[in-house]
Amino acid sequence: MRGQGQGRIYSEEALNEIRARTDIVEVVSGYVLLKQSGNTYKGLCPFHAEKTPSFTVSAEKQLFYCFGCGAGGDVFSFVMKIENMNFGDAAKMLAERVGVALFQDESPEVKAAREKRRRLHDCMEAACVHYQAVFANSQEAREARDYVKRRGLSEDTVKCFRLGYAPRAWDSVLKTLTSSGLLREELVSAGLIIPSKSGKGHYDRFRGRLMFPITDISGRVIGFGGRVLDDSEPKYLNSPETALFRKGKTVYGLALAKKSIRNESRAVIVEGYTDAIMCHQFGFTNVVATLGTALTKEQAEAVARYSPQVIIAYDADAAGGAATLRGMEILQGVGAGVKVAILPAGEDPDSMLRKHGKEALAQALEDAKPLTAYKLHLIASQTDTSRLDQRVKAAKEAARVLANVESAVERVEYAEKAAEMLDVSREAMLGDIDRLVKAPGLRRVKSRSREGQDRFKVSRDTSFKDDIARSGEVVQVLKAERLLLRLMSESRAVLEMAAERLKWAELSDERHRVLAQAIQTSSGTHPECAGRGSSPSRRAIELIDNGEILEYTAGILIGEDEKLPDDLKKAAEDCINVILEYKLVDRIREIEKELMSLSCTGEMQKSRELLAELGCLKKRISEELQPFRGTS
Repeated sequence: MRGQGQGRIYSEEALNEIRARTDIVEVVSGYVLLKQSGNTYKGLCPFHAEKTPSFTVSAEKQLFYCFGCGAGGDVFSFVMKIENMNFGDAAKMLAERVGVALFQDESPEVKAAREKRRRLHDCMEAACVHYQAVFANSQEAREARDYVKRRGLSEDTVKCFRLGYAPRAWDSVLKTLTSSGLLREELVSAGLIIPSKSGKGHYDRFRGRLMFPITDISGRVIGFGGRVLDDSEPKYLNSPETALFRKGKTVYGLALAKKSIRNESRAVIVEGYTDAIMCHQFGFTNVVATLGTALTKEQAEAVARYSPQVIIAYDADAAGGAATLRGMEILQGVGAGVKVAILPAGEDPDSMLRKHGKEALAQALEDAKPLTAYKLHLIASQTDTSRLDQRVKAAKEAARVLANVESAVERVEYAEKAAEMLDVSREAMLGDIDRLVKAPGLRRVKSRSREGQDRFKVSRDTSFKDDIARSGEVVQVLKAERLLLRLMSESRAVLEMAAERLKWAELSDERHRVLAQAIQTSSGTHPECAGRGSSPSRRAIELIDNGEILEYTAGILIGEDEKLPDDLKKAAEDCINVILEYKLVDRIREIEKELMSLSCTGEMQKSRELLAELGCLKKRISEELQPFRGTS
C-alpha cells in the first residue's frame, strides 16, 4: 500500500489530515512556475524538457498531470517524484510541512526514539543560532568578520549560509544551550560537546573557529564544519558521525542548490565550503560541495537525483585530478552524465571567481570535458612530448583508455585528438587501439550515463499516446471509457447509471477498471464528504496504490483542456453505448469465426445456437445503442 513505510502502515487518519491541510498548488509552486488557466494551473513540466507548458495542476481535485510525458498523481506522488523519495519519506516531509503527527499509533519505544531525534535537531539549531549571534555581535568574532570580508563574502551571503563563530571559551555552547533546557547528554549525542578525559565534566568541540552549518536536504542543521583563523591544526574540523550527520552521505549546500540544479538540469560539484559559497554569491546557485572529502556513492546518488548531468570542478592540482577521476567514475556508476571543468593551474572555483570574475568560471563550465576527454587531458598534461619514451608510454596509456570506448566513431575521433596531443602518428594510435579492441578477454566498460537520456521518462504504460498505435475502433472505445470515468467522478447520477448498465470488467483497459472501482468505492464509503471540500476525484485517487495507474488516471480526472458537456447524463449514455457496442461487436466476430470452423464439422445444433445468439446481438446494436457523440 502507498501508506506502507518502515515496516508498518501509517495511520489513515494522519494521512487524511495531511491531505486536508496540504494544497498541491502551493507545494508544486515551490518547484514549478505556475500560471492559472481557467480552473487549473499550468507550467513547464519539471520531469521532461519542454517549451510549451503541458504540466497541469488542479486545485479542486488536488491532482497534477503532464500531458507531454504522462507524469501524474496526487501531492504525495509529486513529492515522491520530484525529490526521488519513497512514499514514507514523502509523507514525513509533507507531515512536517503542515504540522501533522504522522505516527498516531506508535509504540512507546518508537515515540521515544522520534522524540530523541527531534531533540537532537533542537540542539543543532540552537547551536547554529548561538554561533550566528556570536559572529554578528561579539568583539571576539571581529577576526572572523574580517576574514570573511577579505574572502569577499557579502553580508547577504553570510546570512544565507548562516555562517557563525565558535568562541575560544571551553564552555560557551555548553553553558548557553544547557541554560535553555537542553541536556548535556543530548549535546554529546549531537557532537557539540565532548566529555573531559577526567570524566568530571564536558567542553565544547568547536572553539575559536569560523562555523559553517551543514544541513540536510530539508535545510535542517545536522552538523558543522569549523575553520581556524590562524595556523592551528586541523585547519578544518567537522562534526563527528551522529544519528543526524553522516559525512559520507551529506552534500554541502544541496538544500539551497536543489531548485537551481533541477531548473538548469545540471549540478556542479566543488570541494570545499568556500568554493560552494562563493559560487552561489556569483550566481552559480546549482553548486554543491563534498565537505572536502572524496566523493562517495551516496553523495553521487544524492546529487544525481536532481539532475542527470553533473560537472566536477575540483582544484587544479595533482590531488584534485585524482579525486576528479574517482568522482567521475562514481557518478557514472550511479547513472549520471558527468563532465569536468578544467581550471587554471593553482586555482579553485573560489580564487578563480575572485581573480578572474564570473565569466571565467562560466566558460570553464561551458568547456567541461567528458570522462574520456579528461583522461586524455591528464595523460597529455603529464607527458613531456619532446621525449620519445614518454610519448610512447603515454600513447599506450591513451590506447588502453580508448579501447574501452564503445562507439567506433568516438574511438576514431578521440584517437585523432590523442595523436595530436601526444605528437604521435594517427595511424599508429588507431592501430594500437584496434589491437586492444580485438584482443581476447577485453572487457569494455559499458557506460550507464544518463547523457542524452531523460531520467524522468515514464513508462509507455502511463501515456495516452499509446493509443496511437492501436486501431481506430479501439481508440474510440478508450476515448469513451476515459470520458465516462471523468463524468462518473463529477456526477453521482452518472456513476449510478454506469454501474447499472456496465460491469467494470467490461472496460477494455485495466487502468480504467481500477479507476472505476475506486470511484464507486469512494462514493459508497465517503458520502458524508460530499460538498465539504473533498472532491470525488480526490477521494477516489486515494484508493489507488499502484504508482503507474495513479499517474495515468490523474490525467483522466484532470482532462486536457476538455470542457465537459452541458448534459452529463446524455454524454455518459453515449459513452456507455460505445463501450457496450464494442463488446457486442467483439462477440459477433468470435461467433462468426466459430461458425466458419463449424461449417466443416457439420455440428448443426451448435451452429443454430450461435446463429440465434448472433441475431440477438445484432438486434441489440440496431435497436438499443446509439453512436458515440463525444463531448459536443
